[in-house]
Amino acid sequence: MGNDEVVVKKIVLLGDSAVGKTSLIRRFVHDQFDDAYISTIGAKVSKRVVATRYKDVDYEVKLMVWDIIGSKGFQSTQAKHIAGADGAILLVDLTDPKTRAGLEDYWIPLLREVTGGIIPSLTFVGNKMDLLAGEEEAQATVEFFRQMEAKYCDDFDGKLETDQKAWILTSAKTGENVERSFETLAINMLAANSFLDPMNRQIGVAKAKSIYESDGRKTTRSVMDLVIMELPHLVKSTSKSTDILQNCISRLGFSKDLPKPRNVLDFVNCVLSSASEAGANPEEVQKYRDNWMKHLSKFK
Repeated sequence: MGNDEVVVKKIVLLGDSAVGKTSLIRRFVHDQFDDAYISTIGAKVSKRVVATRYKDVDYEVKLMVWDIIGSKGFQSTQAKHIAGADGAILLVDLTDPKTRAGLEDYWIPLLREVTGGIIPSLTFVGNKMDLLAGEEEAQATVEFFRQMEAKYCDDFDGKLETDQKAWILTSAKTGENVERSFETLAINMLAANSFLDPMNRQIGVAKAKSIYESDGRKTTRSVMDLVIMELPHLVKSTSKSTDILQNCISRLGFSKDLPKPRNVLDFVNCVLSSASEAGANPEEVQKYRDNWMKHLSKFK
């Protein structure tokens, strides 16, 4: 493989909570599966190399796989992590038809907004094949994906291999088609490679910043979004921030989809206490506390 072309690509997994994004990544990167559901808070980045062949050239595609929070309403955090993506896997739960609507109602519009209307390479994935009792729901999802492919992936007509599609059905539990889903996106990105403007990454960063700055923090969930967005700057580490957020959510045990003001107050206190224990500057801790509490005070 020493003579292979090497490319690095950032990809994001998008879809509603509990569709299986984290499980799909765990199966792809570590070949593991866990039935316990752990909701993603903030973002986690995994890495894996995909060896593939496109137009008679062998490639090593180094994928930086971003698993981001799936709850709707955390646009600042989501936009920040979407920025600069070369591709996206858009997931639905084959057993839950409502998750199909989430793609067009929330995730694709957000992706389009962050990328300035220039949508990157997409692969649509229907997960949880192992839970299907019959073919009816799978066929409904396949038809939905065909419509999505025609609507959002037609820019690459003629550039892909003849049998290449922009959708696939998988099972993170059994591993069926998991490798293939990422390989599909890798080939789609290679096909689009020469057609992407290098300015897209800067556009994404600017758009994400705009979304962050224009959010009026009109809901308690949006205040949580602010905390999740800013904590890495306080603790000077993305991985440390992710651990703190996950631990606080697990410890407090409330739903991040419908947080009450008291829940968010407890969340802020937990996050700041953990940041202090992790060595954050006391003056900065107080600065972030004042700002977060100012936004939270609207709901008391």
